[in-house]
Amino acid sequence: MKTYKSRHVLLMAMLCPLIAVSQQSAESTDTKNEVTASINYQSALHFFGRTDSLRSSGWFPMLGFQLKNGLYAQSNIVFVQNRAQPLTYAGTVVEAGYRFPKSDHFTGNLFFSRMLYRDESTLVQSALKSQTGVNMSYTNKILNINGGLDLKFSNQTDVGVTLGVDHLFLIPTATPGTAFALAPAAYAYLGTQRFSNTYLEKKNVLGIPVTQQTTENVTQLNVLSYEISMPLVFVKGKFNAAVTPAYVIPQNLVTVPGRADLSERGKKMLYVTISAGIRL
Repeated sequence: MKTYKSRHVLLMAMLCPLIAVSQQSAESTDTKNEVTASINYQSALHFFGRTDSLRSSGWFPMLGFQLKNGLYAQSNIVFVQNRAQPLTYAGTVVEAGYRFPKSDHFTGNLFFSRMLYRDESTLVQSALKSQTGVNMSYTNKILNINGGLDLKFSNQTDVGVTLGVDHLFLIPTATPGTAFALAPAAYAYLGTQRFSNTYLEKKNVLGIPVTQQTTENVTQLNVLSYEISMPLVFVKGKFNAAVTPAYVIPQNLVTVPGRADLSERGKKMLYVTISAGIRL
């Protein structure tokens, strides 16, 4: 789930300073091995604003493990529901990677994800088989700058680029070990799109004018969507929760005249992501 992954990466980036605040009263904050578990809900599943015809929602239980050296692995189980079907298992996404050491101004990770969707899955991105890339954030007191580069593998390879900014507003609390934050964010998602251009070309063959039909395959890097969001994050000790309303604006939808089955569906859409988890 690309959109869910973006939400998850942003949430993890926000949790780092919040967890530090929530642990200020602890005796030690040394890096250690961690187990993470969460349950996540997204009110409208989409892939850069592209949706299925049923406008599905989804649940994503997640279990992960991170070594103190930064290596990590996690698994997301995908459940989908819509007006035509009850909550149904749609697949599993497993990910392994490396999170860079924490610093005052830099966070990031390298990752490889394998998508194991069911054959009959109706998810827009069900053709996606695997993905690898890097996410990076430059953090400061004014505006955090986020970027990512990835390769998506299906029956072809596509390039994706993520660009975004956010700002973390910490909300003081009187309860030790507790932290609230707002983190308004704006993102642009880019990716390669493939087109076939067919045209008639006139040529001279042995002095005789001949008209031929020529087809060219074109690959372009286009903006796929813009998105703004307002995550509200809560951390108390080992527990964390977040509510993230977001508004996505799809761009450059591919349409094929007279072929709705080959055309992309998408429109401006408001949706919400809710998550709750623990870190042990």
